[in-house]
Order: sequence, then C-alpha cells, then structure tokens
Amino acid sequence: MLRLGSQEPLRSLRLSVWEGALAILFINWSTGVVVTGYALWLGASPAALAVLGAIPLLSQLAAPFALMFKGQRKPYTILLAGWGRALFALVLLVPLLPEPLRIPAFLLIAALSQLVVAPVNVLWTSWMADLVPPRERGRYFGFRNAVLGLVGTVGNLSAGAFIDAMPDPWGFLIVLGLGVLLGIMASQVLRWQHEPPHVSSSASGSLRTALSDRVFLGFLGFIGLWWMAVMVGGPFAFPYFLQYAKLNFTEVGLWTLISASCGLLFGPLWGRFADRYGHGVVLVWTGLVGSIVLPGLWLLGGPGHTFPIWLAAVADALCWSGLGAAQTNAALQQAPAVHRGAYLAVFGIVVGVCGMLGSALGGALGSLHLGPSPYHLPIAASIVLRTLAVGYLLWLRRADGR
Repeated sequence: MLRLGSQEPLRSLRLSVWEGALAILFINWSTGVVVTGYALWLGASPAALAVLGAIPLLSQLAAPFALMFKGQRKPYTILLAGWGRALFALVLLVPLLPEPLRIPAFLLIAALSQLVVAPVNVLWTSWMADLVPPRERGRYFGFRNAVLGLVGTVGNLSAGAFIDAMPDPWGFLIVLGLGVLLGIMASQVLRWQHEPPHVSSSASGSLRTALSDRVFLGFLGFIGLWWMAVMVGGPFAFPYFLQYAKLNFTEVGLWTLISASCGLLFGPLWGRFADRYGHGVVLVWTGLVGSIVLPGLWLLGGPGHTFPIWLAAVADALCWSGLGAAQTNAALQQAPAVHRGAYLAVFGIVVGVCGMLGSALGGALGSLHLGPSPYHLPIAASIVLRTLAVGYLLWLRRADGR
C-alpha cells in the first residue's frame, strides 16, 4: 500500500508526466501517422481511413460505463488501460489474413481496443481533477501536454525513420508492437500514483444534473459542432501529406517534431493565460487558429511546394497546445465534484457521436474524388464547419455574458 507523506500530490503529479510519456507513444502510434501508413499498406480506401480516424471518437460512446464503477477509480483505470492496449496487439496478425478480410479485421480490432479503454478517459480525468488544484490546472496540464507532445513527436520521428529504412510491413509491425509494450508499462506506472478519497453520486442522479445544466448544454453545443467539423477533414491530414504532397514518413515525423517543439513553448503559455483569463478565452483564440489558419495552410501546400505545410506545424502547436486542455478544463470547471464523472461521460458521448457524424461526412466527400486529391474537398468543408463552430462559441459567450 502506498504510504503518503508531505510530498503528495506533487510526487503523483510528477509520476503522471512519466506515465503520460510512455502512454503517448502507444496513443500516437496506434491512432496517428504510423497506423495510418499501416492501413494504407493494407489497402485502406478513403472511407476506411475516415472510419479509422473516427474510432477514437466512436469509443467515447462507451465512456458512460465509467459510472458503473463505484469506489476508487485507480484499480479500474489500471485494468482497462492495460487490457485495452494489449488487445491492440492483434493488429500485428492482420497481414496473415486473406486480403479481403484485412481492413475489416484491422478496423474491428482497433475499435474493440478503443472501446475497452474508453471509460479510462472519464476515470483518469476525474482522478487527476482531484489531484490538481483548480487554480493550477491550466499551468499543470499545459506543461504536461507540452512534454507529452514533444515525447510523442520524437517517437513519431524515430518511428518514421525506422519505417522508411525497413521493408514493409516489418517497420510498421515492430513499431506498433513496441507501442503496445510501452502502453502496458504506462498502465502499471499508475499503481504508484496516489488517489485521494473519492465520493460520487448515483449514476442516474449525476446524469440528470448534467443534462439539466443549461450552461453546460450550451458548451456541449460548441463541442459537438467543433468535433464534427474537425473529423470531416482532420483524418485526411496525414494521407494528404503522404500521398498528395509526397512527404515521406521521416518528413512527416519531422513535421510533428516541429509542432511538438513549438507546443513545448505554447502549452505552458496557454495554461498560464487560461488560469488568469479563463478557459473560454483560450477556446476562442485557439479555435480561430484551428478553424482557418491550420487547415488553410494544408491546402496551400502541395507537391514541390511544401512550405505552407511546414508552417502549418507551428499553427498546429498554437492551436492544439491550448485547445485540447481548455476543452476538458472548461468541462471540469462547470462540473460539481460529486457529479464530475457524469459531466465527463456526457462530454465524451457528444464528442464521439458528433465526431462520427463528421467522419461519415468526410468519408463521403472524399469518395467523390473532387479536386486535385480525394482529400481537398473534406479539408475545405472542415474549414467552413470549424469557422461556424467558433462563431457559435462567440455568440454563446455573448449570450451568457461571459
């Protein structure tokens, strides 16, 4: 049993950075450019790529299952994270299947892995909210996310160089296998973290409270619009870089390294800004960058003209180093501690449902093959929808007087 001293919660918060550094390598390789490249090697179509990009959001439909787990959150977090990540190892066997079955089996395994892990998002976030004082959440998560972004990107760069040097599919298989091992190790690091005493209300009562909170429902309207818009074009960014702009995996890894390095600067700055002026202000400014500047730079780049794509790496950091943490922290800020799990579960469901709708729309637009590549139309549509989402957020803030 963990013996606590005067170093808590500082010791646990430091451990959380180490845990995240291991976990982010699994997360990036199992949901980002590495697994996208593996899917392309297996023969994935634009529609299949859209489904692959939507799987992490689809899994959010399982987030409410976190409300079924009573008592301390730590043992359930360790169990679900470890087994869900271990399940993903089955994708290494997909090349042994007949060709027509490869993509369906690959997508099924990826989906099952994410569904097992999905309740962890609610359990872990609620746990961390008890560890991090509210006035310091912006700074702490800004710092943690920046460190994780850098570690994950160095991992992407190393993985990309390794994949380029290895014959297919061995590079993908080795990197994904290593990612699974690191992900399981990360779940074990959670055993050393302290969990403060936890009190929760009944699942039904907490859900009723969350669903009757007018301010929270208005915020969810923005979250739903934003993630639908992101998923229309977001999953096609790396295929656009690889297949249209003709970047190789090493170059894509370097792109993510530039983004993460900039995020190491921007993340803590956005965190301090949020602690001082509020997470809503951060959502507005980062949303403007993410709606117009970031995807606009993607479309300005192409074969032999990749400078806008490299510049987009800086815009990516400027947007996501603040936006991701601000969304979660804004939800936590509105949730009473006793009902926190329900608020987070509803938040996850909205992200999942709207993300799937956006992914379906993006896949349909990509299948039309209009424009220089199948990816141009979904990205252009994403720009329009993201801008509408930020416009709604601005209207909402004025209507609420915030």
